[in-house]
Amino acid sequence: MGLFDSISLMEKLLDAKWLRNRILSNNIANADTPGYKRSDVSFEEVLKKNMEQENVLPLTTTHKNHISNIKMVSDIQPRIFVQNDTTLRNDRNNVDIDKEMVELTKNTLSYNMTADQLQRVFQLLNMAISEGRR
Repeated sequence: MGLFDSISLMEKLLDAKWLRNRILSNNIANADTPGYKRSDVSFEEVLKKNMEQENVLPLTTTHKNHISNIKMVSDIQPRIFVQNDTTLRNDRNNVDIDKEMVELTKNTLSYNMTADQLQRVFQLLNMAISEGRR
């Protein structure tokens, strides 16, 4: 994986974390809504599954119009799912506010760590470019 591939991966990861933040916030906002079912985002599992498939022997393409079986990072999309199989209260709502707050905190910390990591990569690139001008 090259430098620009890792930048694309981190960009995609930040987008998925931002989406998860919105979904978890929506769950918290609807904690008292009767019949509301919590939602969540699955991205890491989708990414892991795609990375495991990359270990499979790739098809060889000999022409630009051949379809490759190698997925680009931009092709991997986060999946939103609704958890319909549980109920916490008599009004059929399944949002546990404590669990949602913990998940929101974990997601925010993970977002900030990924953003810091991406910023360091850009600083490294900037330093490499500016050192070449001396």
